[in-house]
Amino acid sequence: MAAADTTPQQTDVPTREVAKRVFAAELNTATYTFRTSQDERAPVYVALPTGERANRICIAGTVTDIEDVGESAEYLRARVVDPTGTFWVYAGEYQTDALKQLKKVQAPEFVTIVGKPRTYKTDDGSVNVSVVPEDVGVIDLETRNAWVYETAARTLERVHSARETSPKVAALAREQYGHDGSSFAHVAAFALQDLLNMSGHDAVSGTSLDEEAFERRLLEVESEDSAESSGDDVDDAADLENESLSPEELGKQLGDPSGVDSESD
Repeated sequence: MAAADTTPQQTDVPTREVAKRVFAAELNTATYTFRTSQDERAPVYVALPTGERANRICIAGTVTDIEDVGESAEYLRARVVDPTGTFWVYAGEYQTDALKQLKKVQAPEFVTIVGKPRTYKTDDGSVNVSVVPEDVGVIDLETRNAWVYETAARTLERVHSARETSPKVAALAREQYGHDGSSFAHVAAFALQDLLNMSGHDAVSGTSLDEEAFERRLLEVESEDSAESSGDDVDDAADLENESLSPEELGKQLGDPSGVDSESD
């Protein structure tokens, strides 16, 4: 009788994508989505203008308004503002935990949200970006300030190095948006300056990046040649499958079988 096979069996355990820190100004221009394969279970990514892809994001800001925009079921829309613009966050019956958390928020409060970005076309053909939340948490001012500081740092890192670390996505972003995303270095600088103006140097004490280091990085980014690097052309993005899902299909991909809300604001 053959001995039983006691070798541990490997199983395909899905891993969650790392949540990228991104400002509203950049996310709202990240209107191009794609998959890296034709597998219907493949994750949907947005191409960030700074040259990296994002399937999950981490945002923070002030909730200024929460409204139920559902017709047949509860569907909350939250307006979350950071120093650079506005995030629109939608949660319904298919985001059970996030919906419960969002209902407890009392505007105006600082929140941090981890979720998935999604794009949808409006009646006039334009593309808007919103956030499907996975987790919502109320935070204090210090945590919000730390998020602004760290997001500025991550934004600058993408501007500075995405052409080397993710050349295919960087080439795809340049093709789709018509620029290399370097202008978001100034968005990051504005967010930091707003933070310092509002709260002073104490607002960034204890963070991983001090003001002098930030300024040095900004100077490095601004001195970078914005010309495309040789060999990193649009053809490098040939294996990225254009994501052209209908709103209903994209809603299913993101866990919302009812599709995507069509409101444009």
